[in-house]
Amino acid sequence: MTQEAAEQPPLRLVIDDSARDPSSKIWYALPAGYLNVPIDALDPEPGSEQETYLQQAMELVLGLAPEDQRDRYTGALRDVRFMAARMRSEGVIACSLGMHYADNGTSAMSVFTVALKDIDWAPAKITAVRAVALRESTENVELLTLPGGRPASISDTLITTPDLAGVPGQDLYQCTLYIPAPSGTQLGVLTLSSTAVGSRKHYRDMMAGIAHTVSFHDPMPEIERAARGDGPDGTGGIAGDIASDFG
Repeated sequence: MTQEAAEQPPLRLVIDDSARDPSSKIWYALPAGYLNVPIDALDPEPGSEQETYLQQAMELVLGLAPEDQRDRYTGALRDVRFMAARMRSEGVIACSLGMHYADNGTSAMSVFTVALKDIDWAPAKITAVRAVALRESTENVELLTLPGGRPASISDTLITTPDLAGVPGQDLYQCTLYIPAPSGTQLGVLTLSSTAVGSRKHYRDMMAGIAHTVSFHDPMPEIERAARGDGPDGTGGIAGDIASDFG
């Protein structure tokens, strides 16, 4: 080991509570800079305890808002709830917001979503190709080979959003991963969206790295063994693998 390698701090993995949720059906790793957005909490069932908590939180936010801005805050909170409901209706089960530095030194924000769709059974490679081919505006299509020889596909594109409520439209970068589950009856769809179109290469490379961490079976036992240094070679191999995925 070189001195430079020895001085590098060990990779720190932060494990979200959702990774230990027994109802989870898909697992993945994100690089630093992403914050989980609780979609379920923003779109609770009517009459539920969660809805009461959300209403109390919204009232607290509105109570702190300047009086002349409360209508604006009310509209923004309503839009957030609408967006959360829309995402859930489209099969989105997880959402994260990311903040990073763009190539020009400014801050860049991205939205990362995960959807899990039920599909008719087909060979995994056919599913990966078919999914990306059905997109209306697909560019830069590439087939990926994930650990274990699993197939996946990735594509990205630039779209222009329409003008909304006095806000001018702007270019939006989108990169999407399609990863068939081993069962052949589910498809993971992972999408990143960002207005930092100049960073598209960085985001595409990052999404390819994320693809290599996706699992449809619980990886926590293996991760916990690696954290204890119980890997086959006496080291934590999972951490090294994830570090490699994200460069």
